[in-house]
Amino acid sequence: MTFIAIHSTSPSSQPSGAGRSALRRVITMSVASLTLSSVCAAAVFETAGAAPITQAAQVSADTQALLLIGALADDAATLLDKAIAAQGTTDFAQYAKARQALADVVAGRLGVEADAMAAAWAEADTVHQEALMAALSQLGVRYRRNTSIEGVGFDCSGLTSWAWGQAGVPLSRNSSSQIRSAGARSVESAQAGDLVQYPGHVMMWLGVEMAVVHAPRTGRTVELALLPAFRRVRLGDPTA
Repeated sequence: MTFIAIHSTSPSSQPSGAGRSALRRVITMSVASLTLSSVCAAAVFETAGAAPITQAAQVSADTQALLLIGALADDAATLLDKAIAAQGTTDFAQYAKARQALADVVAGRLGVEADAMAAAWAEADTVHQEALMAALSQLGVRYRRNTSIEGVGFDCSGLTSWAWGQAGVPLSRNSSSQIRSAGARSVESAQAGDLVQYPGHVMMWLGVEMAVVHAPRTGRTVELALLPAFRRVRLGDPTA
């Protein structure tokens, strides 16, 4: 299986939970700085006309991209909490801007249509959005078997159960049980944040094509991935 993913070439180079928090504090962005964030994102991803990128430079770019996504996800998740209680207010407008910026970055990393991803996130209900933002906030956290600890480690079902738990929806800690308990969905009826599962592995859908966020296996981290079109999967809504 081929995954398009954000991960360091060496697991040991990923910051620890405390280190990630410290790094995020250094680059934390308010909604007022989203324009600057977009410029930073463009700088990370723009390579046209540039000299060939060395491996070290690419690792650095990937690390910057990971931190940028994490910071934007943190902003969006924080604003979402306010938006839940303030629908239609300025808080919600700010959240929508943060969500759009995050979708642009994530779609850019996966090579999928940013507007389609942003639309899918906007159309998802509040609970799905909150679960999805939670999962994205853990990009770069190491895969650890039988673990579900923010900033420390996750296995596949640990990530999905933790993310959905942040949205107030409890899930079991088994990938097969999670999908069995969820309401069956198709690509046409699923929402961004819904579960995507094949035997032995569970992920969360990003709303377009077969784009997912997941904790893949030992030696990797929580990543973005684009599953191959031929991959047979089940989709399920944990709230159904």
